[in-house]
Amino acid sequence: MKKYLALLAMLSVICFSHVALGQQQGAPNIKESTNYFTHYFNESIVQSIQIQELYKSDRIDGQGVIFYTDLNNRLEKTLALVLNLRDLYYLYGKTTYCFTKDERKYLLDRIASISDMLGKIAAIDFDINPAGDEKDLRAKESEAIAAFRSRVERLVAFIETSLHIFK
Repeated sequence: MKKYLALLAMLSVICFSHVALGQQQGAPNIKESTNYFTHYFNESIVQSIQIQELYKSDRIDGQGVIFYTDLNNRLEKTLALVLNLRDLYYLYGKTTYCFTKDERKYLLDRIASISDMLGKIAAIDFDINPAGDEKDLRAKESEAIAAFRSRVERLVAFIETSLHIFK
């Protein structure tokens, strides 16, 4: 009887560990989330530096200046939101045991609000209408838009997958 009980205990531990590993495998934890937000921040800073280099090179015309100013403003807005997210995740990770149900609900609402704002910032159309026949400028603008929107879409998808942390 003791052999069967030990075997049953071992099988149940194995089964429960596989379930826990399966839930944890695809979803990020607090540290991975804060690292992702830092990585997003770094990518956005690189794109912002590239915009500043374009300003210095005088290779853009009036419409290009308007476009890149708009893109730079959007980058700054998303960076502020990402830093806010990083702080929320980091603080929650450090003080998980202190949060009440209402405070956890507030965090989830705040994260959903930030995610919604990020989606709205990326969804607004850019004004691309370069003067003249500078087709390479238009191609660079298209690439900048694609990189920005792709990064924001990945961020919003990541936020959705990381919400299990707060539940």
